Amino acid sequence: MESHLIQQNLELSFVATLHELFLRFEEMHPNTIIICTGVKDVLSSLDTYSPLTKQQHTPIVLVDEHITEEDGIQLLAASFDDFISLDDATGDTFSRSIRLLTQINQKNTELNATHNTDLLTSLKNRSCFYTHLQCELDHILLNNEALALVSLDIDNFKAFNQRMGYAAGDQVLLDLKNRLLNCARHFPVFRTGADEFFIIITAATIDSAKKETSQLLEVMAGFLFSSFNIANQENVLGISIGVTFSSENALNVDTLTNQANQARSRAKRTHGCSFSIYEPDKDQAPPYAGLLESDIWTALKEEQFELYYQPRIDLHSGEIVGAEALMRWNHPYHGLIMPDDFIPISEQTGQIVPMGFWAIFQSGKDLKSIQDAGFNLTKLGVNLSFRQFQDDHLAQTIHRIIDKENIDTQILEFELTESALFSDDLHVQNSIGKLSKIGIDFSLDDFGTGYSSFALLQKLPISTLKIDRSFVARLPDSTDDAEIVRAIINLAHNLNMGVVAEGVETKPQLEFLIQNGCDQVQGFFFSPPVPLKAFMKMLKSD
Repeated sequence: MESHLIQQNLELSFVATLHELFLRFEEMHPNTIIICTGVKDVLSSLDTYSPLTKQQHTPIVLVDEHITEEDGIQLLAASFDDFISLDDATGDTFSRSIRLLTQINQKNTELNATHNTDLLTSLKNRSCFYTHLQCELDHILLNNEALALVSLDIDNFKAFNQRMGYAAGDQVLLDLKNRLLNCARHFPVFRTGADEFFIIITAATIDSAKKETSQLLEVMAGFLFSSFNIANQENVLGISIGVTFSSENALNVDTLTNQANQARSRAKRTHGCSFSIYEPDKDQAPPYAGLLESDIWTALKEEQFELYYQPRIDLHSGEIVGAEALMRWNHPYHGLIMPDDFIPISEQTGQIVPMGFWAIFQSGKDLKSIQDAGFNLTKLGVNLSFRQFQDDHLAQTIHRIIDKENIDTQILEFELTESALFSDDLHVQNSIGKLSKIGIDFSLDDFGTGYSSFALLQKLPISTLKIDRSFVARLPDSTDDAEIVRAIINLAHNLNMGVVAEGVETKPQLEFLIQNGCDQVQGFFFSPPVPLKAFMKMLKSD
């Protein structure tokens, strides 16, 4: 019988006891397990064999001198794959059975590989990622080593797919996969979602893990942040990266994964093409964060949102000439919730789109109230999120709101962040162009904190630059910030744009801005954002 098996190119290994088989199972990786013992003994102690029968990949065959059909049925019911009764078997039938089971095992192995592999990129998938990460965590805990987890995705990938098609999206993912493998070297790379990837970095110490991560990020900056060539067209896509370290933060798969993703979300909020390392103070969500997502739709329906207005002061006349509309949430249980606690969540879920349309609608109604009371504003600024530009019908929807509410487009001003401006150049330009034709002005918020393209500034109908509060905060003491503010003011005026300084809180800041020709300011030195009625009282006393 052994000669028949050898003719089938099968190698035989023998163990004397079931206990020895258990011990050597992982070492041997057998294609088929043949158990030669009495069928009655096996049926009377099936629990003893459960470690073998419960594993799904290696077929198990019982061989005995005589196995009845009834015994065979019991064996199959107990998860044995086959049985051979030697009193009516030949070498050929025995060999065919083993060959068939070996083929089944190979197919199962291939199927198992498919279950663990992403079909597009051939990288290991989400299921394999969690298993691998858990194994690495067990290893570093046992050996007192360290681990870094890197999470990354493509900014606005859904919008890219919708604009360019899924074939183009697949090409980007394959290109990104190749870049990641070049960057990661010997560290494993996983694709866990549509455009979500993870890299696991292991090292002997936390310092070594940080050094490896720093080197990886440095290499990534050259590989990942360059354009993707699709159909001979250069496409600039932002990549956001989050990093966390096991020995400093957690030794739990879910916790580490969430931390890396939270850091990635913060990187995305910064300017859409960056990396952030997890910091508990910055990345921990408020205790009610889980409720907010489900509550946002209710808040829209029940009118729990409210617009507050922060006045803009003209530095030539000293009068209130405009305002910025800022959203607040009057939650029935949590009280007043500030934008920093719900805007990031609404951007991640896409709920910012209907919220943004509501803000335009409500600001139009409030503007009517201001005008009906006899007050005049030159500009009323409303923020547009980068996520709103993923809506192909953005311009048409805004146009309908303006027509329905008869909003004065000469006063309405949309404030854009740089992440919105550069998230999808062509779509943004088309949307802004359509809205500009009906008289709406645009300002660029937080100017100087991201990647500004002066060529694009000249192409787009932007009328105002807003100096970010981070530059104003250190005026006039910081020489560097003073030079930056002067440069922004000069740039705006040379481009025939107005300039507004945000976050003005002290008299020395105000005097510096007046001396250097800033046009308008807003900040706590004059007033925090206030409800409509309070804002109208300020207009009355102005």
